[in-house]
Amino acid sequence: MPERDYIGSPSRTFHVSLDQFYLHVTETMSQLVSRFYDDKKDFKELLHTTHTQLQHIPHPESSTFILVDIDPTQFLSDGNTITGLVDTEAYVVAPRELDFIGLEYVLDEPSAAAFKEGYQTVLELPQLEHVRIPYRFLYRLLSVQGNVELETWMNQKILF
Repeated sequence: MPERDYIGSPSRTFHVSLDQFYLHVTETMSQLVSRFYDDKKDFKELLHTTHTQLQHIPHPESSTFILVDIDPTQFLSDGNTITGLVDTEAYVVAPRELDFIGLEYVLDEPSAAAFKEGYQTVLELPQLEHVRIPYRFLYRLLSVQGNVELETWMNQKILF
């Protein structure tokens, strides 16, 4: 998995240094809340919580290709093996933890266990405890799985 030293588009037409990523995420989330959820107290409160959390954790050390809108329908299979990937227009360069947060919304427990087993033959699983809430909130604001009610979205089962 190629590691990068920035966050942004694979072509680098847009990029942010890793040490500025959380600042950029906070600004983006603030704009999204202001534009689409200005009348929603729960979104504003979670934005404040997320901002505080991101100020107190180390910035990502590396980034890689992330499929933001990952969904099972994007994978082609012969019944046993993944043979192809379609609908990949939402690739970004970001911390790999984002992929795991996205997977928590599309995998069930047996699938997550199988994914973990395979993944750990190549790399250790990333630690998600400190980024789970901010990254889940970011994904909710981006509506990656539609406009799910905030409490339901944030209380999704933890799989990684």
